[in-house]
Amino acid sequence: MRRTPAALAVLAVTVTSAFCVLVAPGPPAAAAPATKTATKTGTAAGTVRLTSYNICGNMCSGPTYDAERRIAAVAAETDPGSWGADQLFLQEVCEHQYDALLDRLGPLGYEGFYSATLPAGNPAICEGHAYGNAVLVRGPVSDTADLDLTVGGEREPITVPCALASLSDRPTWSCSVHLYWDDGTLAVPEADRLAEQARKWLDDGFAVVLGGDFNHSPRTATLSRFYLPERGDGAHGSFVEADESDPEFFDPAVCPPASTSACRSGETTFGAKKLDYLFLSAPHFRAASADALPLDTKVSDHNLLRVSATAT
Repeated sequence: MRRTPAALAVLAVTVTSAFCVLVAPGPPAAAAPATKTATKTGTAAGTVRLTSYNICGNMCSGPTYDAERRIAAVAAETDPGSWGADQLFLQEVCEHQYDALLDRLGPLGYEGFYSATLPAGNPAICEGHAYGNAVLVRGPVSDTADLDLTVGGEREPITVPCALASLSDRPTWSCSVHLYWDDGTLAVPEADRLAEQARKWLDDGFAVVLGGDFNHSPRTATLSRFYLPERGDGAHGSFVEADESDPEFFDPAVCPPASTSACRSGETTFGAKKLDYLFLSAPHFRAASADALPLDTKVSDHNLLRVSATAT
């Protein structure tokens, strides 16, 4: 969830009618100079572990929050003795926070890609640093793409950083998503643009993982662009959502647990709402499960979401 502070000047956004996908040329990504399944006890072959976290890096900056703890909490997700995340999907990240993570995770073999939605220079935003989203992956990044989903009318650009890297020995496009926080008027066409690009990658033979704060509930039109058609409610996507198979969070009026194996549902990640998701391309992953960790009120207003899945 994004709440623009009053001090934020209205950003003039120039939007073209075509969907712009900017693919970074040359060497990719900055190399980092960086329950159900909540505790890692050993990773089986083919198992992938992912973490998505809206770290609220700008808005959660008052005296009740701990800046160092925020960086430490994200970095700890890569600890091989604990969760050992293969990839991290981060939203609402100040660029200096991203740089701090790269400093810690680079020696561990992680690389990343950062996309700024607000530029540096405004002291009211991120202490003057740029603000945006990031994806970090274990192993080398072979390509990057900065997806511009902005359709016009947003209070800031909606961009999605994506990195191409090997995930369980398969070339995979992994994107950190932060859609617009509205009634869906803008988020739906943004989601269409994201799903369109994902479909192109799938058609080209890549696996795709979309993780982040989609800012809308599971049964909304925005999320219909990603769920598989058999999940109902007009779904027409190509992805398994990591928490869709947990009957503890099924709405029994829609998905009776006794007769339903998957549902557009999941554990809440922002107060009483599920806004955070990890979508994995259905042809490439199975047996996905997710766990929203207890809210760390010193770090963010979102729960950290952990996901495991088996690569097929």
